[in-house]
Amino acid sequence: MKKIYLSFFLLLTGVAALAQDTTAPVLNKSNRIILHFTDTTGKFTQLARLLIDRGYDIDMKDRELGILRTQPSPLRGASFWTDRVEIKTIFKDSTITFSGVYSYETYEHNLVRYEVFFSKKPDKDIMRSWEEMQTIAELLKPAFITYSTVDVTGKVQKVESWYKRNN
Repeated sequence: MKKIYLSFFLLLTGVAALAQDTTAPVLNKSNRIILHFTDTTGKFTQLARLLIDRGYDIDMKDRELGILRTQPSPLRGASFWTDRVEIKTIFKDSTITFSGVYSYETYEHNLVRYEVFFSKKPDKDIMRSWEEMQTIAELLKPAFITYSTVDVTGKVQKVESWYKRNN
């Protein structure tokens, strides 16, 4: 009888594990949202209208290169009135890639800019920027969404100088 209960318990545990949501989880530090479509016809215009309807001003649009970028616009629900987000999109084949830049002005009037990324740590304004991009992405109704991380830190590797001092 114990074997039957054990078998039943293991069966239920296995079913529960398989029933979990397995749709492309957002990875920590992901900074790109990639929308996959079967056909992107009309999506450029649809995205431009969607961004304008949500209060963004279009900074650059180029159908030939597949680039659509907004001007830095006030972030909805931000901590300060200087918090802004800029959304960048690139159309390539049957995908649209979203990235963003979060910026704010310090009390000394210096502009600070960060790449928008997903993080499990509670940095609320960068996460609000990510959630705004995610909302816009979902409004386009893609076939599926994936996420990726692109290194944009601009780290420069040390290069040996061509001139060496001989002592």
